[in-house]
Amino acid sequence: MLKTVLKAELRNISRDKMYIFFFVFPFVLGIAGYFLIPYIEEQTAPGNPAAQIVAMFLILMTGYIFGAVTGFTLLDDKDDNVLMSLKITPIDVRAYVILKLVISYIFGFIATLILTLTTNFLPDTSFWNILLIASIGAMQGPGVAMIVNSFAKNKVEGFVIMKMSGLLLIVPVLAFFIANWQEVFLIFAPGFWPGRMIQMEILPTIDTNFTFIIYFIFGVIYNMVFLTLLMKFYAKRANL
Repeated sequence: MLKTVLKAELRNISRDKMYIFFFVFPFVLGIAGYFLIPYIEEQTAPGNPAAQIVAMFLILMTGYIFGAVTGFTLLDDKDDNVLMSLKITPIDVRAYVILKLVISYIFGFIATLILTLTTNFLPDTSFWNILLIASIGAMQGPGVAMIVNSFAKNKVEGFVIMKMSGLLLIVPVLAFFIANWQEVFLIFAPGFWPGRMIQMEILPTIDTNFTFIIYFIFGVIYNMVFLTLLMKFYAKRANL
């Protein structure tokens, strides 16, 4: 089943220019950031976090984009009655959707890892910590896919909802300026957790409420709960 779904995903991506754009976009971000971040560092005063904020934003965008791709392929499945057709086959529809979310996560994880390592956005970070950041950052992908499909009836609505969900990427930026107990108002955004972890690597002297590993653990728990609730809402709304 995994092989079949993977082939279907790649076929959907290759036949639609919008999907191709989304698929290539993370690598475009990496190339742009490779030249843009050093330039920002040269143009800003010492201590200005502009370059670090841009680096964090680019890292978080990678998982988000693959979530958008998966969200639109699921909408395609709905429009083409693929999900309805699966109901009369031995394949469990929920398992099919979950498998597509897993594929989104895998693509997001690999792309985030490659982007972070090749662009040297986190030059002083150990490979282990980069793995943790990539693993939790990629969890945004399934979350975005579920947000889009839980509230959109078609690809037009899905595109609008996807752009609105992009506002969640602003939250990790706010975290650069909020490091005390007030961060509790930011934890609702899936990207907050990897954003804080990236911030701790970029600014190791910053005072935070928890350690790097604790933020990782809390982030995994939050994202899993968030995804579970969205999946239940989506399954009920789509009558799966």
